[in-house]
Amino acid sequence: MSRLHCPFCGPRELREFRFHKTLPTEPGTAFAGIYERIDNPELSVEHWQHVEGCRGWLRVTRNPSSGAVLETRLLGGGVA
Repeated sequence: MSRLHCPFCGPRELREFRFHKTLPTEPGTAFAGIYERIDNPELSVEHWQHVEGCRGWLRVTRNPSSGAVLETRLLGGGVA
C-alpha cells in the first residue's frame, strides 16, 4: 500500500496520510467496540487522516497481509 484515494484530492502518496487506529470489523457491544481487538490477517478497518492535504478523515478497509486497499470512505460518509 503506497497510495490512498482521498475523495477530495484524488489518489495521493501514503506519506500524506496519518494512521489513527484500527477498528473492530463487527463490534457486538459498546465494550467490544472500544476494548476488544481481533487480529485478522485478511481484513482490517482503519481510520486515517489526510494531514498534508484537505485534512479529511477516512475509513479504510484493507488486507494487511497484501497491503491492498479494498475500500475508502469518508468517515461517516459515502464511498470515495
